[in-house]
Amino acid sequence: MCAAPANAQEFDRAYRAPLTMWGDWRIPAEVKAMAAAPARVLELGCGIGRNARYLTAQGMVVTGVDFSPVAIERARARVAGDRRQPEFVVDDVQELSRVTGPFDRSLDIGCFHCLSASGQVRYAAALARLLRPGAIHLLWAMDQAPSDLAMTPAAIEPVFAPHFSVPRVVKRRRRLVPSWWYWLERTGP
Repeated sequence: MCAAPANAQEFDRAYRAPLTMWGDWRIPAEVKAMAAAPARVLELGCGIGRNARYLTAQGMVVTGVDFSPVAIERARARVAGDRRQPEFVVDDVQELSRVTGPFDRSLDIGCFHCLSASGQVRYAAALARLLRPGAIHLLWAMDQAPSDLAMTPAAIEPVFAPHFSVPRVVKRRRRLVPSWWYWLERTGP
């Protein structure tokens, strides 16, 4: 289990540091594959905007969401000189009240698994509201999440089942921990 911050204020403190323990230094191949065709993309728990910036540079129209104002401030500063910039929004992934869809794709690398069980259900419903039918949500989650909830396919599928199917799951070691990549497809209207 990882000792991740538990609320926006703790994440703000962590994002004020020059480096965070959960920061990626590279763009995962799974994220690179999302850039195969133009799309409108939503990144949940975008942090300082590394993935959002990469996808925007590949021609995507990207909105990054994080509940840490400090993370969003750093993300905006990171792209300030770029010709094309993602939009960054301070919002709660369990509500997504400040974001307007529809989106063709979405991704989350390490946010969902930090939520409580009820927060995960709210997250799935809010995400479903913003994605087009057929849209793919790329989700990375550790086996043993900071929330202490199991993040196995058997645990994930029922959370998303009312609005998503799970056509693909890949087990990986990432960030030195056993984890899963999920490709969830938005079903229905």
